Amino acid sequence: MSEGRRFCEYCGTAIRETANFCPNCGAAQHPEPEAPAGPLSPAYEPDRTQASSDPGDRPPQEQSHDSNLMRNIIVVLVLLIVLLILISRCGSGGGSKGGGGGSTTASEDTTQEQAKGQEKKRQEKATEDSNPHFSDGTHRVGEDIQPGTYRTREGSSGCYYARLSDFGGGLEEILANDNTNDPAIVTVEPTDAGFQSNRCGTWTQDLSPIIDSTTSFEDGAYFVGTDIEPGTYRSSGSSGCYYARLSGFNGGLENIIANENTNTPAVVTIAPTDVGFESHRCGTWTRIE
Repeated sequence: MSEGRRFCEYCGTAIRETANFCPNCGAAQHPEPEAPAGPLSPAYEPDRTQASSDPGDRPPQEQSHDSNLMRNIIVVLVLLIVLLILISRCGSGGGSKGGGGGSTTASEDTTQEQAKGQEKKRQEKATEDSNPHFSDGTHRVGEDIQPGTYRTREGSSGCYYARLSDFGGGLEEILANDNTNDPAIVTVEPTDAGFQSNRCGTWTQDLSPIIDSTTSFEDGAYFVGTDIEPGTYRSSGSSGCYYARLSGFNGGLENIIANENTNTPAVVTIAPTDVGFESHRCGTWTRIE
C-alpha cells in the first residue's frame, strides 16, 4: 500500500503523511484530525503588527507613551490659545491707529480727556494756591482778607455777597451787594470794614479768562479785553434780562456806564474803554460787529 500524503501547513508542499518536517520549508508538522477532503489553506496567524483596539490589551509602555503624547498635545493647544489671545489684545490696542497714525479708540479718547481734565484741575489748583483767595463767610478787610479785585471762576446757585462798612447787621452798613447764580467780580475797597459771602464758593485774585471764546459768552460778570472783546453783541433773549456796561466792580452806582432791563433780544455795544460787562438772565451774547 502506498504511503499517504498530506500538505505542509505553511507552504502547501505535498509531504508524506508521517513526515514531522516539511522538506521544502522545514516547518514542523502537527498531526491533524481527519477533515473532509479538499484543498488545504495555510493556517491563519493573527497579524501581531496591528495594535489592539482595546487599550487594556496593550503593553504598559505603549499606554504610557500615548498618555505623554496626549498631554503634550493638550499643552501645545493651551499655549496656542494663550498666544492667540495675546495677539488679539495687542491688535485691538495698537491696530486702531491707521497708517497716518491719527485715529484712536474710544477708550483712548476717554483716557486722554480725563488726563486733560485732571491736568486742568491741577493747574487751576496751583494758580489758586499762588493767588490770594477765600471762601464763604464774613471777613474783616485788612485782617482776614486784603483789599483788591476778586472773582468767582464759576457760577454758584443762590450766591449773595456784600461789601460792609461795619458788622452791626443793619441795612445802612451795606455799601454794595448782589444776588447771582453766575460768575461774579467784586472790588473790595481798602476803606471797607468787611466782606460777606454766602453760597458763592471761592473768591480768588486769579483774574485770568474763565471762558474759551472772547466773542460769545453766557450770563455773568466779565473783564473787557480779558474775557471778552469790545464790539457790538446781540443776546439770544430771555425774560427778566438785565445787563450793564461797567467802569469798575465795586458794585456802586457810579460804576454803571449804561444798563437795561428787557424781556426781548437786546443789542449792546461794548466800548474798548469799558472795564467790564455784567449780564443776568439774558441767555447767550454773540458779537455781530
